[in-house]
Amino acid sequence: MVAVAGLLLAPVLLLGCASPSSAERSRSLDVAVYEDKVRGSWQATMFANFSGLDLQGIWLAEPGPTDSIPLLTPDQWSTDDDTHIEWVDLHMLETHGLDPTYEQIRDEWVDHLNNDIWVSNRRARDLMDEGLVPPATGDAEHNRVGSWSIGAQLQTELFGMIAPGLPDEARSRAKYFAMVTNSGPAVEASQFYAHMYAEAFFESDVDWLIDRAIRAEPNDSEIGAIARQVRSWHQENPTDWRTTRRNIRDRYDTDPDWWASRVNFAATIMALLYGDGDLEQTMTIAGLAGWDADNNMTTSSGLVGVIVGYENLPPLFRDSTDIYFNQDVTGDLPQFDSVSNIAARTAALGAEVIVGAGGTRDGDRYVLPLE
Repeated sequence: MVAVAGLLLAPVLLLGCASPSSAERSRSLDVAVYEDKVRGSWQATMFANFSGLDLQGIWLAEPGPTDSIPLLTPDQWSTDDDTHIEWVDLHMLETHGLDPTYEQIRDEWVDHLNNDIWVSNRRARDLMDEGLVPPATGDAEHNRVGSWSIGAQLQTELFGMIAPGLPDEARSRAKYFAMVTNSGPAVEASQFYAHMYAEAFFESDVDWLIDRAIRAEPNDSEIGAIARQVRSWHQENPTDWRTTRRNIRDRYDTDPDWWASRVNFAATIMALLYGDGDLEQTMTIAGLAGWDADNNMTTSSGLVGVIVGYENLPPLFRDSTDIYFNQDVTGDLPQFDSVSNIAARTAALGAEVIVGAGGTRDGDRYVLPLE
């Protein structure tokens, strides 16, 4: 692969005397397309999260025995920490700016995140009551479960949504928030997911997105090694996800409980590869794979939602409810919101991130720098 890359770069090096044009140093994204993709991601996220709530923790030794899962269309989305922590993060970024301090994050958690939070999230919140401030709340010394559990990797995809085409920016922001609750592989997984989300605004091939995120991982990345292995199993058995699921169980299902980071990350990558850009298929495999199914369904479906956009969602997904009910968020935040409004707020923050990263808006298009 290195040799091939060298051959591809050689003509560029030979022509290196000339300064690159602005087109070679940037790429553009239609504003309406960006906003549609953000909304598609949020809609798919809500659908997957709600449909997966009753599936978590029920298939462990073996996957679900059927070929389908119930796809639920309620009157309003009532989700859990897969979604409502990111909803509070959105509020934080609007209130304190794109770079809130850890003290500000602590204060927002204390005000708004007290119910329906689990494992490393619950421990981080309790540590805040004891006087600790992030990232100490996610450090293994104080939050041991955060060194192996899923935690942050289910609640940081937002940072890929607000950094279209800017994977380094997405990774940095995801890591900053992931360290509030975790110190282990979930921090790496958060960065990996955010990277894929950022690139998905320009690329639809799921295998390519996974490959690019792998390439951005350091050599000692545990998450990068897992993704490479799952890709290899997929290549060996391209139509048989259950064989790959068995391999994942044998190699990665070794942590204390089913909400572990590594096994659920592997299951999510598997669902994306075998789903191959099909939203319902991706969601179904992530659900049937088991373990912390709703988390894996949400992350994988949200990525496909970016790829296809809201207008191209399957009708069942696109036409489902727009109402979001914050049953677990405390404090002075509104109890109800809408998915379309959440998406619009996310896209508005994305516009700020683009400008902060050196991009511009030219009429109805964003011009983004190449990182």
